[in-house]
Amino acid sequence: MDKVTIIDVIVPCYNVESVIGRCIESLLDQTISNEEYQCFFINDCSTDNTHRVLERYKNTKNITIINQKENLGLAATRNTGIKKGDSKMVAFLDGDMTVEKDWLESFSQYFNKNIVAVMGDNIPPKNLSLNPVEQYYFGKLRGARKYNDTECIPLQYMLFGNAMIRRKALEESGVFDDTIKSYGGEDTDLSARIWEIYPNSFIFSKKSNSTHHHRRNLEDFCKAMEIYGSQNLPILIERYPKHKSKFAADWIFTFKGYILFNTISRFFINILSKIYPAQLIIRYLVVDSVMKGVRRTGKHYR
Repeated sequence: MDKVTIIDVIVPCYNVESVIGRCIESLLDQTISNEEYQCFFINDCSTDNTHRVLERYKNTKNITIINQKENLGLAATRNTGIKKGDSKMVAFLDGDMTVEKDWLESFSQYFNKNIVAVMGDNIPPKNLSLNPVEQYYFGKLRGARKYNDTECIPLQYMLFGNAMIRRKALEESGVFDDTIKSYGGEDTDLSARIWEIYPNSFIFSKKSNSTHHHRRNLEDFCKAMEIYGSQNLPILIERYPKHKSKFAADWIFTFKGYILFNTISRFFINILSKIYPAQLIIRYLVVDSVMKGVRRTGKHYR
């Protein structure tokens, strides 16, 4: 990798008062010199005490605190941090995560002239008893975990909650679409634009873990996925039709899709989930929520 003089670390913060202090401390304790990186914590108009925790660090070396005057959403909040920095490399971390001491250093081994972005994995806190949806969320059925360390991953798996990217790629592709305000899609939209310029340039790292402290339950997760299906998935399908199969568009309004995802199947799977909440069953309910959302729009995609 090219010599890194400064890495900008972008951390969007919204209602993370219970975690953000630990997040900051983990970033202050990195193995690389604090001269080599700058952290931008952007408070997206939190309604809890996140701003008070952040204020404790406002005079800390290599920490910049930014308070937005209104809630703009994840995409716009990340863009605020990107625009404040000027480094060659940009790292992203969510405000409800903590990292190990070598987190920033660990990314460097993956970059070569063909790689523009590296995504780390999310893991649960140690000694935490996971509920069924969390077992799915952190399990091997979801996302890039089916890939090995150093393997290239498809664009739909490149997410930015824990990642590092060359600023040059962001300058060429454009930053996050700040019109995407609800849950999901902003990462995939950016990944698709970068992929158009740099295909096969995303790598999965199993050495750059972040511990994700946000607790989940099935009902709220499915509601969020249904919103994603109704509001943001149609945007992705319309913008990137050649990639629509990567977004499961071939399941939404097709015969096979209706055979598998329908009211009757949903009813019985919901009952089964209460008796035997296996990861495959949870996965069905999550995907079904997306299908419900996009079908509700009335737009047909094949």
